[in-house]
Amino acid sequence: MIARIVAIAVLCVFVGLPCLAAAEEIVVFGNDYKVPKIYAADGEPKGILVDILHWADERMDHSFSIRLFPWARAYNNALEARGGIIGLSMTEERLGIFDFSDPVYHDEVILVVLRGKDFPYRDINDLAGLRVGIGRSGSFGDEFEHAKASGLFVVEEDNGPVMRLHKLLLGRIDVALLSPGIFALNETLALDSTLNENACQFVALDRPFKRDPNYLAFAKEMEMGELLEEFNAVLQQGLDSGEIQAIIDSYTLTP
Repeated sequence: MIARIVAIAVLCVFVGLPCLAAAEEIVVFGNDYKVPKIYAADGEPKGILVDILHWADERMDHSFSIRLFPWARAYNNALEARGGIIGLSMTEERLGIFDFSDPVYHDEVILVVLRGKDFPYRDINDLAGLRVGIGRSGSFGDEFEHAKASGLFVVEEDNGPVMRLHKLLLGRIDVALLSPGIFALNETLALDSTLNENACQFVALDRPFKRDPNYLAFAKEMEMGELLEEFNAVLQQGLDSGEIQAIIDSYTLTP
């Protein structure tokens, strides 16, 4: 893909045409509601991952056009090679479909239950026999996928965290997975009057489910390996300089 862009740029120079290939826009899809990680506000992409992508593209030869949708739609667009996807967890199955960047962000996934039904969580086996609520088309890595396939627990998918907590409140699931961290729980409770009125009924277990690496990825057929190498190099510069951590802190640390 990158080689073809360079070839077009050279051709433009020879024929005397204006050429904008060096600033080619790369479409990247993402979740429209994962505050503060990535979300839409007044129709504009916001959040940690959005700011990291824009920080990176200011230092690259390409710019990212970020388009946010409900996760299932965003993921389907990436599957069909309409663009990349940000915030993707890595699994064995997905490694056969996508080319992945280095980890961009680590997402703390918490377990939320109803008060009085909390339990000591040590590992995934403690979810045996439970109904676990997650977002539609969501995944949390190979351990989660293997446990789901083995029938260790039952996965109940939904259209977002508000619906998930309503199902928990009504007893239709036993545990809800939310991210990122306790911020996600508080933000979800604040969004809905019924949930807010029953906020004291929800408890986050002391131990998180996992710290899930999130990636930028492109379907293999898009041949974006060279772009990912460029992105990885810029990302590492930001990690080394502390600029990436500063972006994360701007959303997660209380002033």
